[in-house]
Amino acid sequence: MIALVIVVLVFALVICVFYGYYHFNVLVEKDKEELFNHTGNSEKLVTKEDLDHLPNNMKDYLIKVGVIGKCKDCHAIIKQSGQIKQKQDGKWANFIAKQFVTAKPIGFVWAARAFPVFVKDKSIEGVGEVNISFLGLRSIAVHQSKETNESALGRCLGELTLYPIGFLNNDITWKYIDENSIKATITVGGTTTEGVFYFDKNGLIDRFESKRYRDETLEDFTGKVENYQTKCGLHIPTKMKAIWNLKNGDFEYFNCNIIDYRIE
Repeated sequence: MIALVIVVLVFALVICVFYGYYHFNVLVEKDKEELFNHTGNSEKLVTKEDLDHLPNNMKDYLIKVGVIGKCKDCHAIIKQSGQIKQKQDGKWANFIAKQFVTAKPIGFVWAARAFPVFVKDKSIEGVGEVNISFLGLRSIAVHQSKETNESALGRCLGELTLYPIGFLNNDITWKYIDENSIKATITVGGTTTEGVFYFDKNGLIDRFESKRYRDETLEDFTGKVENYQTKCGLHIPTKMKAIWNLKNGDFEYFNCNIIDYRIE
């Protein structure tokens, strides 16, 4: 009898896990379709003239990473594996994620599984959301606010190194600082944020610094990228780190590797 009860409970748990996974993927797919449908996907190609409005260091960077001749309004689909943690003294949790990125309009949907927690993060037309759920079945935290909008759009901006076609978007205005740095300000759907990109000795972006909301507090933030490789004809970083620069010290809370990359 006890064995039968155990079998039934295990079977019920398996069913819950599979349903949660299905339910989570349905929500992700809905957001992905909304994101992609804002883009015409005409497959027009980037020309040298499309770079004319940019400061020289950004123009040189985009030439180096190979945007000329690439599709202007396609989408990037990126798979990642990595680690994430919530507190400075907390434990790292392994995750697998898929990220959908558009260049025009700039936006993303990020869906991650760090069992038993599922996370969906997005910015679509300047509106952000973070939804954290248990096994994809029940939301345990949902963040929707002006601060979330700005933080999500800041993530969009900082991660354009993963899909550098987005740097051509007219929603971004540029201010040249020096040959090694440039300030970007982006406005999408009434949400505005900004940050500074820094170039290494090879003219490739190696970090992004900005202010982002951590919960409701505005904090200094640094995103670091490295290990550039050519994927689908674009020279992109395949390793990333996200760091809060807090008053009591730096807090690295996210790192990942790109394990698959495609453009469609």
